[in-house]
Amino acid sequence: MQEAPDSTFSIRRLNPFNGLLQVFELDAARALSANGQVWEIQVLSDSPQGLWANTPLGAQQYFTFGRWSETGGLKQVPVNPLFDIRTMIAASARLIESLQPVLNQLPFPMMDRHEQWLLDETGQQPLALLQSCRTETEMALYERTAQWIAAETEDGSFISSHLNQRGLPNHDGDNPRLHASILEAAVRHRAGSQYCTAWFYRNGENEMVPYKESQPQDLEFPELLLAESGYDAENAPLIEDYIAWKAPQFLMLPYISGECRERLEQLAVKQPEKIDRFWSLYPKIHNKDLLKRARVEARIRSANRN
Repeated sequence: MQEAPDSTFSIRRLNPFNGLLQVFELDAARALSANGQVWEIQVLSDSPQGLWANTPLGAQQYFTFGRWSETGGLKQVPVNPLFDIRTMIAASARLIESLQPVLNQLPFPMMDRHEQWLLDETGQQPLALLQSCRTETEMALYERTAQWIAAETEDGSFISSHLNQRGLPNHDGDNPRLHASILEAAVRHRAGSQYCTAWFYRNGENEMVPYKESQPQDLEFPELLLAESGYDAENAPLIEDYIAWKAPQFLMLPYISGECRERLEQLAVKQPEKIDRFWSLYPKIHNKDLLKRARVEARIRSANRN
């Protein structure tokens, strides 16, 4: 099940899900992008040593060197003068030169095929995807008790129309993301007090292989990383609101069915700016005219703001 490293790949940004991160690697540098347009340039280097430092050099690590785009070029961030700046400039230049010819291959193949799922308490069915990684070695680095998260702690942008209609505002004075908290509580309720998780390997697009032989084989994995059925009448509309909110990011997933992709496109056009931002990372498009109209709408809104 071990995946071989590759220089161009993508990984899902999970817990909370925020689309797919595009990665391009060379031996001494890498470029990361959440939208395929602006790339964070990171260079592998030793930590800078002070003038009178007598500590040995540790393992090298990545440091952010700048941000690059085809239209804006490289914009370098302030760098500690104790770094070997000349070497970092050379590494970033080689990286950018190698990156440009492969931009037409976006989106890069999804390589985080080792997946940790939260299981439903009653039927031990996959409930929510918690974490993923590229290799079996990385699996041991992840927490076993990670909670599923709908949105970042400071992100109050998920607003459920269902909860609004019930008279529950998203900000209650103490919690600026109340709707996300209610959704997370609904998922935790289904997971139960035992809170069981399991690792699986995505073999191909949709075949999921369990790591434990005792794991049931007849499992149904949610296409959109969170189970959409099995909730009570009070919480089912909340799940629908969440799927609609994340639709522009869910469209980046390469393995969803055509029917699911068509449904997501209809939901995503309500957020045209996000469609315009992530357009280059959609592996397939069902209704190109629909999404092109949404991009035009996004450009008009941007022009009006400016």
